[in-house]
Amino acid sequence: MPFRSPAGAELYDYAEKLMAEKNRRGDTSGVLHLILQPDAHGDVISETEFRNFFCLLVAAGNDTTRYSIAASLHALANRPTLLTELRTAGPEIWETAPDELIRWASPTMHFRRTATRDFEMHGKRVHAGDKVLLWFVSGNRDEAAFANPFEIDLRRTPNRHLAFGQGGPHICLGMWLARLEVKVLMQEFVKRVAAIEQTGPHEYLRSNFIGGIKRLPVRIRRQ
Repeated sequence: MPFRSPAGAELYDYAEKLMAEKNRRGDTSGVLHLILQPDAHGDVISETEFRNFFCLLVAAGNDTTRYSIAASLHALANRPTLLTELRTAGPEIWETAPDELIRWASPTMHFRRTATRDFEMHGKRVHAGDKVLLWFVSGNRDEAAFANPFEIDLRRTPNRHLAFGQGGPHICLGMWLARLEVKVLMQEFVKRVAAIEQTGPHEYLRSNFIGGIKRLPVRIRRQ
């Protein structure tokens, strides 16, 4: 089963039907049509690659954003000064706060890749065929890259966190949308809420890939 789930197979079927309907209408708009176009060498992705891309597109835009928002609410509930800061600061804070909240959340915990050639990094030798891991949660708390990495600094800049990748072919396609979603939700939240406090233990999603708060009991006092 794709992604070890029957839902993955259903997504495969949905992708096939969706593209067939778009082709029938002559609809050439959107990222799905773009991803099917030949590259500079005339190569196109395979049917399996497209199906996997479609599944990733659907999942990545859901899990990461909602768990970033959950982590942001958890932070506000346990650090009351953050809510005050977001409410009283000028508009400039919204240029930096979304990225800091996403860095703090780090919803995708790691990616694994297979080395295609031998190389050395930080004194460690990696051979072609070795499995290597990038731990986003570690990189986003790296003291060599961030001052006070275990604190939330809503004005942190520059903020070269790894949550969206750092360029290259695997950079997150939805990073601008993710920033906008976190920004708009937090802006509307602080307009309406005077205080938020956690009223019980929170529970995490059972996963070693996605780090997300699945249950967060809170009490809210409206403005």
